[in-house]
Amino acid sequence: MTASAAVSNAAVTVFIDPPTRRFEGDGLFDVAAAPVSGDGILEVYAHLRRRLAERGIATHTGDLLASGGVEPNERNLYVTMGVRNRYRQLAERDDVVLSAFFVPECPIADPLLYEELYDASSAFKRMYSFSTGEALRPFTRGPIEFRPFRYPYPFDAVHGEAWARRDRGFLVMINGNKVPPLKTDELYTERLRAVAYFGERDEIDLYGVGWDGPPFRIGRTRMPGTIQLLEYRAEKVLDRLRPDPLLAAARRVYRGPVPVKSEVLSRYTFAICFENQILEGWVTEKIFDCLAAGAVPVYLGAPDIERWVAPDCFVDMRRFSGYDELRAYLHDLSPAEVDEYREAGREYFASEQFRPFGKEAFAEIFGGIVDEDAAG
Repeated sequence: MTASAAVSNAAVTVFIDPPTRRFEGDGLFDVAAAPVSGDGILEVYAHLRRRLAERGIATHTGDLLASGGVEPNERNLYVTMGVRNRYRQLAERDDVVLSAFFVPECPIADPLLYEELYDASSAFKRMYSFSTGEALRPFTRGPIEFRPFRYPYPFDAVHGEAWARRDRGFLVMINGNKVPPLKTDELYTERLRAVAYFGERDEIDLYGVGWDGPPFRIGRTRMPGTIQLLEYRAEKVLDRLRPDPLLAAARRVYRGPVPVKSEVLSRYTFAICFENQILEGWVTEKIFDCLAAGAVPVYLGAPDIERWVAPDCFVDMRRFSGYDELRAYLHDLSPAEVDEYREAGREYFASEQFRPFGKEAFAEIFGGIVDEDAAG
């Protein structure tokens, strides 16, 4: 690093608004602050902070920039992982650059976010998404050019003890009891169908939260909070009187919340691994969590999944006409064939194909942003 670069870096601070407000106050970089079941989800941000610190650049959460919780620098680069209630205020400051907006949710999970992205795209220098502007165009108010980024996974190898476990049950699914505001290509319902089918045969265990009541409606809404609460209470009454058949089937195989995700997955040979939505490029942590724990994923989601994950790592649900055919295939696999899937998953983490999902690739994106925005 040259002396001039060091001076330039010292005059720059990066502020990142986290995906959720519970990680404000620099909690985004505190690995211990993450929920236990998240299996190190904040390590990617801690790693990013370390990488920027090596360049002499401080990193904080965005709330500390807006509130004055830390002393602003000569040049403050603001990045949001989905929070959008601060950037207009910050845009008025001469010492702030609205550097990047990373889209954290798929469209059906937060449609109001996508309604607001078009305005945000005119304020931020860069917009990032797992998917493309063309694929997301039906959900936005205008065309947006998105730069690609991949879900930043905190681990670059399998969990040794969990992966090596041999005493495994047949099939598991880990998901919360949620419903999205939009139904476009949603897979929440398909998960329930899978649970109902295998549950009828006593071949699946379900873990997660919220299964003792009606589904939790995710995403922001314009409905007042008091109305939402009354609506949920009414749904609880209706749920007790006339439960949805798919929800009732799920409760029969429900085994409770997840203490540590990798440990629960390590108890099973296969895992139902459906994304929230069928959407180009939208590959999340779900499949990596399975591979890391040695549970073979039964995957449904991104139509271009083979571009991002080696096809010999997972069972592609699209190959089967339905659950009868899938079930027959899973039962016909020999222990050696199951191990081939597992070994392929372990090798995948060391491959170039996985690299875009690694925490180092995520840090490199931020390094490029700093290189471009530090000087103006």
